Amino acid sequence: MANSIELPPVAPGKGVKVNKNARLDRVRFQWLSVPLLLPAGILLAAFLAPIGYSAYIGFTNLSLIGPNSVNWHFTGMHNVQAMWRDDLFGKSVYLTIIFVIFSGAVASTAVGLLIAMLMQRAIPSLRSLIGTIVVLATTLPPTTVAVIWWTVTSHGGIFSEMLGMGDTGVLYTVPMLVVSCANCWSLCGLAMLLFAAALKNVPEDIVEAAKLEGASSARIFRRVVFPVLRPTVLTSALLMTLLSFGNFTIIYIMTGGGPQDATNILPVYSYMEGFTFHRLGYGAMLGNVIVLITAAIGIIFGAISRLESRAERRAI
Repeated sequence: MANSIELPPVAPGKGVKVNKNARLDRVRFQWLSVPLLLPAGILLAAFLAPIGYSAYIGFTNLSLIGPNSVNWHFTGMHNVQAMWRDDLFGKSVYLTIIFVIFSGAVASTAVGLLIAMLMQRAIPSLRSLIGTIVVLATTLPPTTVAVIWWTVTSHGGIFSEMLGMGDTGVLYTVPMLVVSCANCWSLCGLAMLLFAAALKNVPEDIVEAAKLEGASSARIFRRVVFPVLRPTVLTSALLMTLLSFGNFTIIYIMTGGGPQDATNILPVYSYMEGFTFHRLGYGAMLGNVIVLITAAIGIIFGAISRLESRAERRAI
């Protein structure tokens, strides 16, 4: 070609020497791009500053009222030692795990998947009706959800009368079960939307071929459907877990952590210590524990997701 450029031949054994320890992006980096990162830095600082201040308050004797509301100071590990000696703290952690993991990650994800699969087989009109009802429960404010479930499960409520507990109320007989059901009811609609979208990625031709081969519905779900839904299951479980931590309102309105601390999960316990018993320092320390648990759960789910991705790449 007339416009082609001929490169000089390279002698055998000779080539361009590249320093393996050198940064390949050093040439592309320009100091003039640093000011462009300033808005992101401000947003990051605005996000981390309250967390850092709350972490610091957890190591003080700050109170809502009294002398320590003004003349408070750093107390070191005093709140940590008091927390480990507190029997209610251990019980609160146990109740938090039950509420967040089982009613959030497990129950909400399972119910959402079940509804999505049932909707897939329903007629279009019934599918729209069920989807609207389920999503409506998700869009309701936590206060409304708490009032609805308190009404039907307390003394004289519909569920209490149906189960023969009209005098005592289901809510005060099995409080943790009731608030867990309320939490699952308020979150399963979001899980259903996630799975309804994920089910569209299931190859219909493979499902039909499996049916023609005589495979049972359980085997088709285990071998064909679930592998496609596995990433969505992890995403839904993580999202439901984090949202369950934020469902403080449901338990606080329905039971206030009672009866006899039977539903006193960590968010409720932290609020009660800070704003009912006026121990803001100790309440902030409990809040720090919530942050650590949430971060640990996120790290665990992230590790599981990476393992799943590596397994898929090896299978390919």
